[in-house]
Order: sequence, then structure tokens, then C-alpha cells
Amino acid sequence: MLIRTDDRALVDDLCIHFRRSAFEVADVGRGMIEVKQPGARSDLDERRAIRNHLALWRVLHPDSAVYEVT
Repeated sequence: MLIRTDDRALVDDLCIHFRRSAFEVADVGRGMIEVKQPGARSDLDERRAIRNHLALWRVLHPDSAVYEVT
């Protein structure tokens, strides 16, 4: 799943957040990261897990805008 932020300074923090929970993360540029969950049972399970972790990050950073791209 691609996640984008308007504030490129947040990219490193997003990457760290997901890596702490054993997600694979790649900075793909222009304020976007690609997040994958190794071993997910299905694409749907993977998307749910990523969305849940993104929701947690948003709670911790309420003034930061992040968007799910795909």
C-alpha cells in the first residue's frame, strides 16, 4: 500500500512506526512510502493491518496529514 504525506519531514517517522511492527517499508520519494506486511494471509488482511497501524500513527500525530494512495 502506498501512503503519502504532504510533509516530507514525516516520512522517516512513518517508516520507523511501521518497521517497529515488522512491516516492510520503502521510501519511494515525493513524500510517499510503500508498506507491506510479510506473511499476511490475504491482501485484505494486509490492507486492514496497514490501515490499523496508520490509524494509530494518526492518533499520535493528530495535526499531520497522511493519505492512503493505493
